[in-house]
Amino acid sequence: MEEISKLNIGIIHSIIGKNDGVSIVIDQTVNALVKYMKIPLGNIFFLSAYAPSRFNVTLDDILWHKNEINKFVVRFFSDENYPEDFEAQIMRGALKAKKTINKFIKKNNIHVILAHNTSHPYNFSTALGLNMALDEKREKGKFCPKHILWWHDSFYERKIFKKPNQVIRKYLKYLPGTNLDGIVFINSRQRLHAADYFKTYGNKGFNIEKFIHKKTVVIPNTCDIVWDWMRKINYSKEILSPPLDHYNRSFFKDIGVEKALEEKNLSMKNTVFLLQHTRVVPRKRIDKAIDFAFELERKARASQKHVVLIVSGASGDEQSAYKDFLINHHKEKCQLCPDANVFLFFAEDRILSSKDIIIDKKYYDYAEIPSLIAHYGGIGTYFSEVEGYGNNLLEMVSKGLPVVINKYDIYKRDIAQLGFKFPSTENCKLKKGLVEKAFRLITDIRHRNKIVIHNLEVLNKNLNHRIIAKGMKKIWGLTETTH
Repeated sequence: MEEISKLNIGIIHSIIGKNDGVSIVIDQTVNALVKYMKIPLGNIFFLSAYAPSRFNVTLDDILWHKNEINKFVVRFFSDENYPEDFEAQIMRGALKAKKTINKFIKKNNIHVILAHNTSHPYNFSTALGLNMALDEKREKGKFCPKHILWWHDSFYERKIFKKPNQVIRKYLKYLPGTNLDGIVFINSRQRLHAADYFKTYGNKGFNIEKFIHKKTVVIPNTCDIVWDWMRKINYSKEILSPPLDHYNRSFFKDIGVEKALEEKNLSMKNTVFLLQHTRVVPRKRIDKAIDFAFELERKARASQKHVVLIVSGASGDEQSAYKDFLINHHKEKCQLCPDANVFLFFAEDRILSSKDIIIDKKYYDYAEIPSLIAHYGGIGTYFSEVEGYGNNLLEMVSKGLPVVINKYDIYKRDIAQLGFKFPSTENCKLKKGLVEKAFRLITDIRHRNKIVIHNLEVLNKNLNHRIIAKGMKKIWGLTETTH
């Protein structure tokens, strides 16, 4: 461990320090490396297309997953009618990324690279450039820096990437590449995908089983609890939640909730808050969260309650039209249910990765929104069909927010066995029992607190940040002699 503390770590990803799941994992990893593995923060370097101000950052647009070349690749990934210059454009991005990565490695004397999501087609240029750079070093007998992939997602895990065209197939040997010194998976199923990948693209004589056993580890999404959740409370009267930050008291006013309620002569006191704490992408099934909001409002109407659904994440990352679809879906539901008082707010224009005030306009910390909703007795919605693990789910749990979920595949495979208690459904079906359980969480404080405490105990025991350090130590032997 004394030797490891002297290494220079290079972390590569399109985005660092924002609200997406990979950025969150990167920050968690940095905290674990510093706190539990005693690697100085000054020894950690970042290469990205976007990052807020922090130490040791190098920025280059070629790593941006939505730059013109990467968008070009994704657009024609499965299309056999690709443009004549398709391969030339691929190589243009790869060579530029290779040059940038080589410069980053040399300038910062990098010993270990943690490459995040270079198994995903959205990071095509980065994956190609990184592997081409390291392959050239290996051919010259240079095995530093070591290359550890953090496998969040891949072309195996998305339907739109199931049928790559003949040009793309030539380059999949670099996505994420077979010349790896270790892989971190975020769920157990990804090991099967990796085995398939190595069978198709690996070198002859490569021992897949030995590599998977010795040089890979599953590190699920983790979440530390940073507030006094074990304090004594009156279980029957006091909602257990993090203390309300004074800065956040104006959040509902700033995103338009208070004005919308006033226009209908409705009160904040009788508002049921739902939080969709994810990005606005189709696989999150936010349309089902809207449907659920109307079902819950129908149940709560007798108690003079109304429902506000807040979406905290950013839109436009995968399908920009999805937000418009959701707005129209909500309008159609309102027309079908004219007596319902269900409000939908997209708060992305007032949320950043940290608090800030810009020209007298307040911006709120994405990670603190679940605390705010929990303070007002709300619940989270998580009807995702596909997740790599469940970063935003754990974030809501860590802030004392009960969550209604759809049992997606990885939840059933990796999370359910841990013992969390969530009102749940499968295949996004909104059954009566789901609404009943959710209604109890907003009306029975004692029951709510017991559920919250139980879930916090499960989270603290099974998914705290120490798991990151424990998992890294399993494969860290690969890097101890690289400096």
